[in-house]
This record gives sequence, structure tokens and C-alpha cells, in this order.
Amino acid sequence: MPTSLRIRDPDDFPALYRSTNQASLLGQGFFLRLTKARSAGLLAAAIFGATAWQSGDFHVGAAVAFLAFLVALVVEVVLLNQRPEQVWYEGRAAAESVKTLTWRYMMRADDFQTNGADIDRRFVGAVSEVLRDLPAMSIPTEAGRDLQITQPMRDVRALPFEGRREFYLRFRIQDQQAWYAGKSSWNAVRARRWTFATIVLEFLGLVGAAIKAFGWVELDVLGIFAAAAATAMAWLQTKQHQNLSTAYAVTSQELAAVASDLGSLTDELRWPEFVGDAEEAISREHTLWRASRGIRSRLRID
Repeated sequence: MPTSLRIRDPDDFPALYRSTNQASLLGQGFFLRLTKARSAGLLAAAIFGATAWQSGDFHVGAAVAFLAFLVALVVEVVLLNQRPEQVWYEGRAAAESVKTLTWRYMMRADDFQTNGADIDRRFVGAVSEVLRDLPAMSIPTEAGRDLQITQPMRDVRALPFEGRREFYLRFRIQDQQAWYAGKSSWNAVRARRWTFATIVLEFLGLVGAAIKAFGWVELDVLGIFAAAAATAMAWLQTKQHQNLSTAYAVTSQELAAVASDLGSLTDELRWPEFVGDAEEAISREHTLWRASRGIRSRLRID
């Protein structure tokens, strides 16, 4: 295998992959920023609404709480109107659909085993099928530059069996296995941190309730900590750290097993089936991810 040959993600993948990947990242960022703003507004409303901050006869705390609620309401309307989470979810599902199709094409697996112009048309047709399921998404291409079959894809496909096997092991299986293992650990750490923060806030709310019951303070600390705990739980559910950590760990282990089997694979006749099974292992995680977010099942992954 030529040492300079590689598939850079996303530059050397099809145009639709780059467009849907970028749209998904933008949708994700917008959705998470709005979610943070809504949570901050609700939390600020709970805090200032519980205070007795006044200036003369004007209740400053209530006024600030009003503005905070207004911010949360506006953000909620924007979320309902623009639905950035749908762009995030469907863009990610489409990008992964195109990505697995690309690897099957480069590795000459499934419907792409033979050579010829018909195979290229078949691949472009499969990519177009994904595109037809995204009528509402804005996914432009760069005029005069983007292609659905790039030259690096053709170069990888032209490699002999041994070269394709080495390339697949290095740039697909090992790369994905490392990504899933790293993301599993990353999400596990954040799941523990947010769970601990929630427990601390709930404990503080318990203490605050006792303090208020005995009349030691007038401030409604119970409501403040209850709102803070609810905010932490809502964020934890939004990010799904624990679920992702578990799913990523399982996929990482499956890919480690695939890497072990690939080293002993010498029969080229078994290669298309092997690639199909390997891509299926990756697709299972994406399928579960889509299902947990209500993504339309007609978007193709496998």
C-alpha cells in the first residue's frame, strides 16, 4: 500500500458526506447553545424569583426573574420553530449512511464487488437515495469542486486485495475502534460528574428544606436547589452520557474482535462478507443512536 495513500475525513469522502456532516455539526452546536440558554434562563428565574431583592417598592428580583423567563420562552419558541436537533440527528444519520456506503465501495464489498462504470452509477444512485430522504435540509456543495466519487476513493478501490485489507484495518477498523474507546471513556467521566453534581444539589435542597422549615432563613433555597438539580438532570438526559458510554464501549470491543479476525483473513472470496459484517458492527451503534432520537428509519445505514 502506498504510504501517502489515505482517506482524510471528511475531505476525501463524497460531497454529500461533507455537506451532511457539516450541517449536522452546525445543528448540534446551535441546539446545544439554545438548550444551555433555556436552562440558564429557567435557573436564573428560580434564583431571582426566590430572592427578596427590592428597590423601594419595586421588586428587582421578580423583574429579573421575568426577564429570565422571557429569555427561556423565546429560546423555546426558536427550538420549536427551527428544530435544530432534527438537522443534527438526520444530518448525522445521513453522513454515516454515506460513509459506510463509501467504505463498501472502496473495499469492493456487497453491491460494489465488480469493476466498471455500472458500479460507479450504482454507488452514485445509492448516495442519491440518501439525499432524497433529506428534502428539508440545506446541504449545498462547492461549485466545481465537490464529487460523489473522489480520486482517493478510486485509488483505494484500485489497490490489490492485500493493500485494501491493510488500508481497511488501519483507516477504518483501528481508527473507529480508537474513536469509540476514547468517546466511551469521555462520556463515562462526564456521566459521573453530572450525576455527582445532581446528588450534591439534591442534598443541598434537602438541607435547604430543613433550614426553611425551622425558619432560619427566608430565602427559598429549597426551590433554588430543586431547580438547579432539575437543570443538571435535564442536561444529563440531553447529552445521554451514560447511554453513549455503554454503546461506544460495546462497539469498541466488537471492532477489536474484527481487527483480530482481519489479521488472519487471507481468502479474498470471504472479503466482501467480512467487510459487510464489520460495517454492520459499526452500523448497529448508529442504528441505536438514531432510534433513541426518533430518526426516520428509511435513512439507510447498512
